[in-house]
Amino acid sequence: VDIHGDAYGLLAAHPMAPLVSLHHLDAVEPLFPTKTQLDSVGALMGAARFDPARTLQQAFCYDPRLRWTVSVSWGYTAQIYPALLPPHVLEKTLRTFQTWRSSQDGPFTFNTRPMPDEPCARPAIFFLHRVENVSSKATITMYGRHVPGPEMVCKDRNYPSLALQNVRVFSSKMPSSVWTQ
Repeated sequence: VDIHGDAYGLLAAHPMAPLVSLHHLDAVEPLFPTKTQLDSVGALMGAARFDPARTLQQAFCYDPRLRWTVSVSWGYTAQIYPALLPPHVLEKTLRTFQTWRSSQDGPFTFNTRPMPDEPCARPAIFFLHRVENVSSKATITMYGRHVPGPEMVCKDRNYPSLALQNVRVFSSKMPSSVWTQ
């Protein structure tokens, strides 16, 4: 898929398929907001060395007590939504990018959803900070909170990002044979 702008939404909801290529990186913003484009690609590929088959695979879970939805794109980002969202919503890509030729918000060959304008409706976003092997069959990924500009910060004390600074994800390594089935 060829896009302009911020590739975040596309990478955060990558379909259940292996990451094949990233190209036209000169036309998108750095993949990690605190890194250069080159360092961003290095960070993503560094994570991929730990668990290549799982890279960018999306998984989500719920905290019904807090009414939060947690979505993880392994090796890249974690999102915490201040609401319980169904899978069919989470699997749609957040539209943070524009079309390649016309720089419009669509159409695309896949379903997208807009990034909410209201800061308190947006997910709290965490970017990959570190990956470690827990064993030969498992990893832990740590994601640090990304603080957007002051105009995009939710002031509601119940909003998840106000308290959380880090997200840790424990996962089994995904066998690469999963893609040959």
